[in-house]
Amino acid sequence: MRRVLVLGSGFGAFSLAARLDPRRHQVAVVSPRNHFLFTPLLPSAAVGTVEFRTIIEPVRRGRPRLEFRLGTAEAVDLEARRVRCRSADRSATWEEPYDALVVAVGARGNTFGVPGVAEHALFLKELADARRIREALVANLEAASIPGTAPAERERLLHFVVVGGGPTGIRFAAELHDLLARDAPRSYPHLAGLPRITILEAGKEILPAYDESLRRYTARLFRRRRIDVRAGARVEEVGRGFVRLAGGETIPAGLVLWATGFAPVPFVESLPLARDRHGRILVDDALRAQGRPEVYAIGDCARPESAELPQLAQIAEQQGRHLARTIDSPAPFRWRDRGMSTFLGGAEAVASTPGGARAGSRAYWMWRTSVFSQLVSARNKVLVPLDRLRAKVFGRDLSKF
Repeated sequence: MRRVLVLGSGFGAFSLAARLDPRRHQVAVVSPRNHFLFTPLLPSAAVGTVEFRTIIEPVRRGRPRLEFRLGTAEAVDLEARRVRCRSADRSATWEEPYDALVVAVGARGNTFGVPGVAEHALFLKELADARRIREALVANLEAASIPGTAPAERERLLHFVVVGGGPTGIRFAAELHDLLARDAPRSYPHLAGLPRITILEAGKEILPAYDESLRRYTARLFRRRRIDVRAGARVEEVGRGFVRLAGGETIPAGLVLWATGFAPVPFVESLPLARDRHGRILVDDALRAQGRPEVYAIGDCARPESAELPQLAQIAEQQGRHLARTIDSPAPFRWRDRGMSTFLGGAEAVASTPGGARAGSRAYWMWRTSVFSQLVSARNKVLVPLDRLRAKVFGRDLSKF
């Protein structure tokens, strides 16, 4: 029986591990989290539209004879075909042997070397990030409600800055607007009209991967909602309570979300494998690392030599499915473009599909349908709509605990 070692528990790794035939493969998974996380709904979890456990699925559930280790991979001995691992609490180390190794460790947020980002900004990659954001939002609303708070300090506390105008930043700003416009006034009527949202994008436009008509639609909609979108705004420093732009302008901020793109994790950077200029592992059409037919890489940490694919969850999921079928008989991977969609708040979205560009309520239902179809279990498919219904009827929970 061939031993397949999978590193990671994201879209690619989870899709692969769930589909490998346990009669032919001994499957082992090493990951710092013991659940799959449906990352497209992280912005929703960060503001309470859905609850944290609603968007996860345990890795072990329903997968016969799967070996799971809670930890991280630290180094690979390619000749001996062994991976050195460390437990999540850092207390133990061990080695995992393999016949086939699948690297699916994803990527981390790219700080671009901007001073203060790691110390003072928040990211949105993991469930713990969403929890920290929700706690910070409520803490700022409560601090702004304390009698005697200076007007300038109240204004700073209620200014939420999103750095990055890609899908993650746009979705978070949309979810945050819904929270501040619909739910916060019920609990904080004295703060009505005071919270502000600013999106800072270093490039010329937000949502650069989308059709121009969709970018314009998003900009107009956000302008009507008084979400300040500033293109060509390059951040040079993030400090405690402020963001400084190139040119010297300082923007007071109560919360800074950093959503500017991806960078390879240190483990990928340490591997003795060929990588592209962004640090991703170069793989052939069958998803194998150069010169190492027993090593595969999928998802955000990999790039096929023949084409630079966008770093999308749907691609990682399709790669996992493909590899589950072909790991014993390698075959070229072909990406099926399902389009892209981004939630804009309320009942609005934009969608770019092979059939054309869509915006507004029709795109919203396309987005809802796409999200529902990608949820990995019956449990998720039940809980996500119920959470949305709860939020709509009773409002998002702004309790601090």
